[in-house]
Formats: sequence, C-alpha cells, structure tokens
Amino acid sequence: MPQERTIEMPAVRREATIRAASFDEADNTVEIVWTTGARVRRNSWWDGPYDEELEVTPEAVRLERLNAGAPFLNTHDSYDLRSVLGSIVPGSAKVDKGIGTARVKLSRAADVADSVLKIREGDVRNVSVGYRVHKVIKTEGQDGDVPLNRVVDWEPLEISAVPIPADPGAQVRSEKPEGLRTYPAVVVIERQTATSERNPAMADKDKVRTEQPGGEGTTTEENRTAAAAPAAPAAPAAPAAVTADDVTRASGEAANNAVIAERKRVNDITDLARKAGVVDFGSEHVRAGTDVEKFRGLLLEKLMSDEHRTLPNDGARHLGVPGQAIDNSREEKRAAAIENALLHRANPSEFKLEAEGAREFMGMSLLEIARDHLEARGVRTRGMSKMELAGAALTRAGLQSTSDFALILGNVTNRTLRAGYEAAPQTFRPFTTETTVPDFKDVTRVQLGEAPAFDKVNEHGEFRRGSIGEAGEKYRIATYGKIVGITRQVLINDDLNAFTRIPRAFGIQAAQLESDVVWAQLLANPTMGDGVPLFHANHGNLLTAGAIGRTTVSEARLKMGLQTGLDGKTVLSLVPQFLITSLTAQTAAEEFLTPIQPNQQAQVISEALKKLTIIPEARLDNGIPRYKIAGDPNAFYFVAAPAQGVDLVELAYLEGARGVYTETRTGFDVDGVEIKVRLDVGAKALDWRGFSKNPFAG
Repeated sequence: MPQERTIEMPAVRREATIRAASFDEADNTVEIVWTTGARVRRNSWWDGPYDEELEVTPEAVRLERLNAGAPFLNTHDSYDLRSVLGSIVPGSAKVDKGIGTARVKLSRAADVADSVLKIREGDVRNVSVGYRVHKVIKTEGQDGDVPLNRVVDWEPLEISAVPIPADPGAQVRSEKPEGLRTYPAVVVIERQTATSERNPAMADKDKVRTEQPGGEGTTTEENRTAAAAPAAPAAPAAPAAVTADDVTRASGEAANNAVIAERKRVNDITDLARKAGVVDFGSEHVRAGTDVEKFRGLLLEKLMSDEHRTLPNDGARHLGVPGQAIDNSREEKRAAAIENALLHRANPSEFKLEAEGAREFMGMSLLEIARDHLEARGVRTRGMSKMELAGAALTRAGLQSTSDFALILGNVTNRTLRAGYEAAPQTFRPFTTETTVPDFKDVTRVQLGEAPAFDKVNEHGEFRRGSIGEAGEKYRIATYGKIVGITRQVLINDDLNAFTRIPRAFGIQAAQLESDVVWAQLLANPTMGDGVPLFHANHGNLLTAGAIGRTTVSEARLKMGLQTGLDGKTVLSLVPQFLITSLTAQTAAEEFLTPIQPNQQAQVISEALKKLTIIPEARLDNGIPRYKIAGDPNAFYFVAAPAQGVDLVELAYLEGARGVYTETRTGFDVDGVEIKVRLDVGAKALDWRGFSKNPFAG
C-alpha cells in the first residue's frame, strides 16, 4: 500500500534550449523549450542514486505564474535588476505532447544588450526553469534498479539563460550548505513488484494537487532539448558496507549542521523582534521553535493588531490616499514621515513638516533613508554597496515587484505632480463644462430644441400635438501619457529633483494638454454635426473683420442676440459675456473697455459693455503646435455665459479618472522604478450659437 509523507526538497536543475531561429525582430521575442520531462539520473547524499522524471501534462504543470509574465533571468540571479534579460510573454507558456514551450520578450536595455545579442545569434542556447514541487510519486526499485521519482504536480516560477548545462546530480550530491532553502513536497512511496515496468504511462492518473505551507519556493529545473531516452537499469551491485566510523562521522556532521541552523534561527528571530520593539514576543517564539519565515508573518500580524486604527481625512493624505481608511501600523507611520520629510525638503513653503517622526529624516540623504527603511523592515544592509543598497530599496529581492520604499517615492512624485497640475493656469474654465464618459467610444451629445409655441385652443377644446427638435455632436476621449523613472542612480546621487521638480513639470504639462484640447475647438474651427464649420456665415457667427471697438462689439452683440433655436424661429437673446483675445490684442481690449479719459464723449462706454470679461490666451498668438494649428494674434472671439442655457465646450474625462492618473511598477527599460502618468481626456464644441469670431487681420 502506498505511503505518503511530506519532506523538504532542495533545488534541482536540468537543461533546456532556446530556439534562436524563432527570433521575431518585430516584437523582440524568441521561443524557448523549457521542459520535456525527460528522465535523468540524480544522486542524494542520504538516499543514494535515483531517477527523476517530470510529468509534462496540463494537469500536472501549474502555468499561472509563467503566463502572468514571469522574469527571464541571467543564470538565476534574482537579486540584481541588471540580471533581468526579459520576461515571459503573458499567455504564451503552454504544455503540449509532453513539451513545455513559451515565448520570451527580450529587453532592449543597454546593460543587457550583449547577453541578448548572444541569445538572438544562437551563441547561448541553454535555459533553466525555476519551479516548486508540490507532489512526487516515488517507486522503489528492485533487482538493482534505483528508485524512480515521478513529479506529478509542479509549478514553474522563473526561467533563466545559462551558459553551460548544469550537471543534474551535482545539485544535490554534496551536503546541504548552510542557508540553502528547502520547500515542502508530498512524497507518495510505492513498492515496485517483480513484474511491474517502470513506465510513466502506467502511473496512477489520479493526481490530487496538495497545497503546502511555506510560501513560494524556488526549486530549479533545467530540461533537455530533446527527450532523453530512459536510463538503462543500473547493473546489480553489492551494497557498500557501512562502518561504525561512517555512522559516527555522519551523525557528527548532522549534529553540527543542526547547531549552526539553530543559532541562525535564534539570531534572526531575536534581531527581528528587537527592531520591532517586541523582544518578549521574539523570546517566546525562540523557545517554541518557530522558524524564521513563520515568525515574520506572526510578527506582522502582531504589529497590525496592536496598532490598527483609521486615520481622519487630513492624516490619510500623507500617504497619497485622501479620505481612505488605512492601517496606521508602525510601517505606515514611518512611510508617512519619510514622505512628508521629502516633500518638505523639496518645497518647504507648500508642504509643512507635520507628520509624526518626519523631522528625524530631514538631515538624511536618500540613500541613508533607504538604508534606515530597509533595516527597519528586517533587511540586513551591512556590506552592501551603494548600488546594491539602492537596488534592494527599489525592489523586493528576488520577486521583481515594487517595494514599499519605491511606493513612498511614488507617493512623493504623485503629490508634486498633482500640485503642478492644479497650479497651472487654465483660461478656458469659465466657458467650459466638465463631464465623464464610460469608455473610449464615440460619445453623442444630443442638443434638444425649443418647446413648440402654444396654439390657441379652439371652441371644441382640441389641443394640437407639438414636437421638440434635436441635433447632436460626436466626439471621443483619447489617452495621453509619459513615464517617469526613479533609478538607483537617483538614490545614490541624492537627486531629489527626479521626483519633485520633474514630476511637477509633468503635472503642468498635463494641465497644458487639457488647455490644448479645449482651445483647439475654437482655433481649429472644427466641422459641426451639420457639416458646417463652427464659425461660418451660415451659422451667423462670423463677424465683419475689424479692430476691437464700438462697431465690432456692437455687431457681435447683435448677431449673438438674434441667434435662433433649432426650430429656426425662437430667438435666444444671447448676450456676449467673454471677450477672448491674444496677448498681442489684450491691451487694446482693456483700453476700449476701461478708457483712460472716460469724460470724453468718444470714450464713453455703456455699463452693458463694461460687463464683458476679457480672457487673454497665448495660444491665439502662438497657435497649438501639438495639433499644427497656427496662431492668429489679431482675431478675437465673443462667448456667451453657460448660465444662459446654451451649450458651449464640453471637457470629458474617463469615469473614475479625472485629471492625471499615476501608476508605479518595477522598471523594465530603466534600472529602478517607473511611474506612469496618464490622462484620458477629450473636448468638443457642442453648439455654435454661443460663439462668434471676428477674423480681423490687423
């Protein structure tokens, strides 16, 4: 009857290949064969030789991590960003007919160009896949056969390019070195009968995946390109005699290793507990025999349960999450203090030093803050170079995911970016209305006409039916964006401008983009829903050319006041509220509306004209280069007020994303962290009746 037990398994490796001929220049990808599951001979210090065979079927291989974009590394180096050669193309990893394949997108970064070139040209052909074993079926050998270990449930985690294929047996032939991590795996032991064959096809197909505690493991497997033929049964050999000295030596070595491991466990737990300020809690788990990884989780739970509370709105803003309930644990308070200190250092007048503990970070460089933060998180930084320290601060070692310190810098960037965005002047706001749209499809804005005029009811009491006319304008929003990089060099050089002044400039550019989108609706004279340009004689809003003065203003008031609704009959009686001029013509407009000698008859201005509000806009002088729209400094415009019930210009954002949106991730093209700045926006002039243009040419 099969026996089942759980053991700790160290890493093993096999060889696989890169198909250099499959390189695609267009998307910089190449196909790899990352497993064939071929049987290989291995050797264990305690159990002796055995054969290992991977089952390569969709039921046995967990592909979720590979298909989520697992990293493609240089010889399994997961501690340095420069070792990232690319990533698995999401969704490309598959298992078919006993072979595992995937496509790898190679990096275009300069620091890995040499390695990538060797892969493209076929000089480097071997790859190695890192995986975790969940379940093994072990069949004991007979008559000289070595045991067969069939891995029936396993999970690839990463793939690496390797220069020389590893000797499969060399990975576990020596003693387990100090610090080598192992991971739990279920082993089912079967006894082989004299008549049974060691054929994987005859294996038990009822494979139940068993999740094991301990988090993410990294067993590393490297598979052959072509399926290797099953190893021939070993020739019968007499078992080697085990002497008393052998037993004594093995026992002593095992005891010595156990002492070393126990000392390391005690030191690690004591160090973590001391830094967290819970020494007694650490002592309890030292006595209880808790392993270090489990203690980390228990320690985090304790800190969260001791200090969990909800911040008010004014406190939450320090973390860049306005009005949101957050866990104000020790680490969160520390993050808020670092963020506040950096913001105050960048702009003391705008950001006051008000977060608890922020003052202690004021005299520290970025690299010193990074070291202090890592030490507080239980990461030993002694002996790290500046580059290693910066890399550890910006990424979680081995996982290639964004670290919490990088998120702090991202929050600082986000705050300064938004400050620049909100401070940038936007002259279009008085005549523009905001809205949101659900997607990027065409949006139709229906314009309802006027209610029909009332008819006199005849002597029979009969009421006549009326109808309301309608018209519509179509437009859609678009996505604009840039990426800001925070590299390791930024931390080493203590370059605070990289995530304060530069992001602020990005925020200003986002506001300028919105202005370009809106002003293009006037300066480009777009075609309206009726097929006629916004400013046209057919619309009755193209005035007689002339300088700003009594005559031109009077004509604008007259034509706008006589505009009719969709029925062509109802007079709207609109009144110009805004006079839009270039900076060139601004002074002339001001002199007309506020004369220097108002007592002279020629310069007397009526009170009605004085209600005009001047909006000077530089885009009338310089145009809008983004849309290749030329400037016209002598032309000027009149616009009615939105309160008069007429549609003017509509500015639309994507639902839930008003203004600039930022997102932080581990950099791929940059050696650090990338912050993506995105703006989803669009604008459209909805009706011509509230606008008029004087095409004065000077």
